[in-house]
Order: sequence, then structure tokens, then C-alpha cells
Amino acid sequence: MISVLLRYSLSLSAFSTLLAFSFSAQAESLNEAVEAALRNHPSAEAAQAAIGIAHEQGREEFSGYFPELSASGTYGRVYGDNSTSRGLVTDRGAAYSYLGEGSFSIRQMIFDGLETPSRVQAANTRARQAGTSAVDVRESLALRAAQAYVNVLRIRAGLEMLYAHRSQVDEYLERIDIMVTEGVADEAELQQAKEVRVILAGIVKEYEGQGKAAEADYMEVTGHMPQGDMIKQSPRLDLVPAYADDATTFAKSHHPAVLAAELEAAASGYDIDAEKAALYPDLDGELSYLKSDKDDVIGGELVDARAVFRMNWNFSTGGAELARIKRKQLEHQESVAQMQEVHRQIERDVRLAYSEFETSRAQYGLLGERAELNGNLFETYKTQFEGARISQLQLMQTHNQLFNTLLEKVNGEHRLLAAQYAILASVGRLQESLNNPPPEAPESNEQN
Repeated sequence: MISVLLRYSLSLSAFSTLLAFSFSAQAESLNEAVEAALRNHPSAEAAQAAIGIAHEQGREEFSGYFPELSASGTYGRVYGDNSTSRGLVTDRGAAYSYLGEGSFSIRQMIFDGLETPSRVQAANTRARQAGTSAVDVRESLALRAAQAYVNVLRIRAGLEMLYAHRSQVDEYLERIDIMVTEGVADEAELQQAKEVRVILAGIVKEYEGQGKAAEADYMEVTGHMPQGDMIKQSPRLDLVPAYADDATTFAKSHHPAVLAAELEAAASGYDIDAEKAALYPDLDGELSYLKSDKDDVIGGELVDARAVFRMNWNFSTGGAELARIKRKQLEHQESVAQMQEVHRQIERDVRLAYSEFETSRAQYGLLGERAELNGNLFETYKTQFEGARISQLQLMQTHNQLFNTLLEKVNGEHRLLAAQYAILASVGRLQESLNNPPPEAPESNEQN
């Protein structure tokens, strides 16, 4: 088995060296792939735009605390027929005049049933919710980028092994063909060897198709095709609890999706208070100045300056205000229900991630044992073949069995790697793990 693994190791090392020489200038790490996804993906840009929208909404609502200014001006010519109101001035029934009129007013809200404070609180809460939602979007993108990166790694590793093994199968097939020609082996052995070659060709085609699909997924999430060398990076599992129950508790209080749902529920509560303000009268302070100038036959000059308090109270007899309050109460109930749903989804995601991690870790261990057993079997068969106790076909089939096991082990290794990234994302700490490398181990003072 050692010789087989050494042969594969040398083949993979040579292939990796060639790739490093050809694409070293374009090599891309997992961190760079994730950064590209967060920088270029439309969903990240949309989340960032939502933050800006929420902040502008907050500024709009906060402006309700400040005075409102109004100014207007009119100039032109008017025609009036109101002699009855001007009986002491003129006996004509109609007159023409130039008109010049200007007004200016300033109004300050004094009391509006606490509508403005409620709307400001709702807007500020939604601004925080938009920021938290953006973190959740970026976390999801980071996981998708990590999964796409690992999948490309898996396909590349598998294709390296498949191409190398295909050459070895061709060598077996050539030897058996010669043996059939020389009469040392029969035609049935050759047909069975060809079947192995055909099955292997099908696996190669399957992997090549998966490679194109993996590249398409990678392109969609990062905005570009995989570049050069891609290096496996060990996830920081020290950032997550060891058990699913502890991870669930942590995620319910720290995951950005949970925090965003809680903030939206709180904002909808402020919406109810804002609608209830319609049940109270509005009280405003107002300063205004009006000046109008017309010919005396129409009305003469007018100056009107005021400093007043103005109360307005509008209430729909059809119950519009009550209906809006009820609608906001139902929307709040919907937000609370959605928050509870998010809690359940996060708990499910955490438990599924931990289950997948435990399963893939156990299966990877079993695949290692199978690889060792098949490696020992192949070494035994090589010895028996050298002693002419088994045929070339049997050796080929045993070698192919070992290869399939090694290929499954490579797939299992990458499945385990993807499961580790999924665990970090399930508790909302994948970006943190990528941005903060593990702490270096303290140097030992002992002399070797």
C-alpha cells in the first residue's frame, strides 16, 4: 500500500507543481474568494442599499421634530365684480387691477399624539435591522463561496486521480491484450478489462461535467471563474461550541438572522403606537405673515401677521383610523410569528450542520480504514501475481478497487471540510473565522 500511495503522492505533487508554476500569479485563497463574493455579488449590494434606504427613512421621520417653512408668492392681473362689497368706494359693478401677494409661515409641531417619536423609533430600529440583515446576507454568501471553493477543490483532486489512474488502467489493458494475442490469457479476461476501462471513462466524464457545474456555481457567487491554485484551509472550529445543544443556544442569541427578526418585530410594535396617535388631536404653533396689494377699487392693501396655536383633530366616521391600528397589530403578530419561525429555522440549521459534520467525520474515518484494507489487499495481490498465483485481470481489478476507495476518501475529506464551514455559518461565525486566523501556539522554551 505504501508504494501505491507513494506513487499517487508523486503524481499529485508533480501535477500541483505544474499548476503552481503556470498559475502562481493567479492563485486564489478561500479568503480572497469570499471577499470577491462579498464585494461583487448583487445580493450584498442590495443589502448595502437597504441600509442606506433605512437610514434615509430615519432622517425623514426625525425631520418631524423640526419646524416646517412655507412661502408663496402671486403676481398678475385680476378682474373683480363685487360692487356690493365696495358700495362706499365705487358705483361700478366690475373693475380690473394688478395683484401682488406674498406669504410666509413657519409651523412647529407641539403635540401629535407621540406619532413622530414612534415613527422615529420604528425607523431607527429598522435601520439597525437592515444592518443586521446585511450581516446575515454576507454570512450566507460566505458559506456559498466556501462551499463552491471546496467543491472545485474536490473536483480538481478527483480529476487528477482519475487521469492518473486511467493511464494505469490503459497499461493493464495493453498487457492483457498482448497476453491474449500470445495465448496466455483468454478473450473473456480482455472483455472484463475493457469493461473496467469503460466504467472508468464514465466516471471521468461525470467528474468533468461536475467540474463545469462547480465552476458555474463559483462564477455565480464570486463573479469570476476559479483562478490557479486553490488551497485547503482548516476551519476554526474553536469558535463554535462542541455540542449541538450549546450551539443552538448560542445561535438563538447571536445569529444575525435571529437579531434581524427580533428588530423587525420591535419596529412593528412602534408602528402600532404611531397609528394610535391618530386618535388624538394635533397641536401646532404657527407664525405667518401675509401681504396683498390690489387697486383700491378691488380691495387695496392687506397685511396679516399672526402668531397662533392651531389644533386639528380629524376622525373618520367610517373607522379608518381603527382599521389602520388593527392592521398594524396584525402585522406585529406576523412579525412575531416570523421571528419564532426564524428561531426554529436556525435551530434546525444548527442541528443539521452538526449532524452532517458528525456523519461525515465518522464516514471519513471508515473510508480511511477501507483504504488501508484495500491497500493491504493490493500489496498481497501484487505478491501473489509475482508468484503467478493470480491473473493480470485480478490484479487490475484489485488495483481499481483500491483506487475507487481512495477516490471516495478524497470526496469524504472535502465533504468533511464543507461540513465544518457549514457549522461555522450555522452559528453566524464563518466570516469571523475567515477574517481572524487561529492564534499561534506559544513557543516552547525547552531545548531540543
